[in-house]
Amino acid sequence: MRTITKLGLTASVVLGGGAFLIGSSISHAEHYRMVDDLVREGLAGWGDKEIKVHGFVEAGSLTEQVIAHETQRSFVLQLNGARVRVFDRGPKPDTFKDNAEVVATGHLVRSSELAGRAKALGVRADAEQAWVVDATDLMAKCPEHYKDANTLARTPVKF
Repeated sequence: MRTITKLGLTASVVLGGGAFLIGSSISHAEHYRMVDDLVREGLAGWGDKEIKVHGFVEAGSLTEQVIAHETQRSFVLQLNGARVRVFDRGPKPDTFKDNAEVVATGHLVRSSELAGRAKALGVRADAEQAWVVDATDLMAKCPEHYKDANTLARTPVKF
């Protein structure tokens, strides 16, 4: 083979591989938004993408029941006055409670799509926004839980 043919073939393989990597990473990207930024930007544009929404559980908004042998819950995630309702099912983190810092991973859906779950939980799905988070995963942060551990780690040990 001639050198020019080899270089052309190599360049096309490298460009094709690069285009594939970029395309697959964009289509599988997880988007991360704080509640106030998400509400300010508008929720409607996120309906087809997986999103991580970060905020604090509004005190008194948590409702939880066992429905069809599965624990289901709804709560309001808030930050700086912006609010969005979250629906979740299954196990929850140990540190999940009122005022907990939470990241909910899921999809934004029209509140009408979860009206049945909302009714079963005794909440209005559209009370905060026309869109709600249908969460598949919850992660609760608890900085005060680790405060004592950090203090202990910095305490000098004498022998």
